[in-house]
Amino acid sequence: MMNTSHNFRFIERDYWYHKALCNTDSLLPDQIEELLNETNSHYCDYTFKFYDDGSVKIIDNDTNNLVKPRELTGAVYDFYIRKRIHLIKTSLQEKQLQYA
Repeated sequence: MMNTSHNFRFIERDYWYHKALCNTDSLLPDQIEELLNETNSHYCDYTFKFYDDGSVKIIDNDTNNLVKPRELTGAVYDFYIRKRIHLIKTSLQEKQLQYA
């Protein structure tokens, strides 16, 4: 049986931009961009490969290095957990339909 992967890219800066855009009525898109630029923060850019066997490969797109799940923090950790839960639920639903 082939172990397929489900690939997702997480760009932290885009995450914070979208979150600010959705949660405020007083900031314009250009103002949000300006605020994000002022923080001088390093924003994560990761590719997640979730495999059907439950394993995951996380690649830092800036360095091409592998990242371990226990090294994740903040928004990227939240993304990882939410995707993992979503994929587990989807897999369980597919199995229920298959064996029902």
